[in-house]
Amino acid sequence: MPEIRLPVFAGPLELLLHLIERNDLDITAVSLVAVADQYLAAIHRDGSVDTDALAEFVAIGAKLLYLKSRALLPRPAAEGSSAPASLEDDAVGEELVGLLHEYRRFRQAAEELARRQAAGLRVYPRQAPPPELPPGPGLDGVTLERLRQIMLEVLNRRPAAAVPRGVVRRDPVTLAQRLADIRDRLTRFGRLSFRALVAEARTRLEVIVSFFAVLELWKSGACEVRQERLWGDIELVAAESLQPAHA
Repeated sequence: MPEIRLPVFAGPLELLLHLIERNDLDITAVSLVAVADQYLAAIHRDGSVDTDALAEFVAIGAKLLYLKSRALLPRPAAEGSSAPASLEDDAVGEELVGLLHEYRRFRQAAEELARRQAAGLRVYPRQAPPPELPPGPGLDGVTLERLRQIMLEVLNRRPAAAVPRGVVRRDPVTLAQRLADIRDRLTRFGRLSFRALVAEARTRLEVIVSFFAVLELWKSGACEVRQERLWGDIELVAAESLQPAHA
């Protein structure tokens, strides 16, 4: 909050309030118009408004304005009241001083809350540990080594094809074709059996191509691999982008 400079006072507004509370400064000698003008000039000079400081200025200024108006304006004595005007003024002054003290208490409480918040005292420890959730189906036990073992099991069950005599033709199945075939099945059915997928291969080369196609789809995130039990079949599950659409 900017400092106030008056003929009878120079300093922060909090000090002005403190001096008036102690009766060290006559409120009638303080120009509240000059106080407001200097505060507004400081706001225009800084180019920004601190809402907390503005609220504090309004609260203090309102109380000072009330005190000065009661000190300057004549008040008719109430009918049937035998109390002298000086006693009534003292009562009003005490009431306003009480309001100022209450304002100070709230301000100190706000400062203490801000200090506690900055110190992290508003964080409370957890009273109970988080509940333990059962592990869901995932990739536990599914490794590249396990996939390799399944592929070898299929290869061992299928005898090696006899080497043909004459011209050896290139196998028509390519990795790109196998990728497109498996992706199409995942899109239509949502899931596939890895064991059944490699078992339908006609040659060892098709088994190897199918194996690398599954690895490529897994690596690209097009499918997930799941195994319900140890040494069990591995299931290929389509990612959300490949899930079949339902009407």
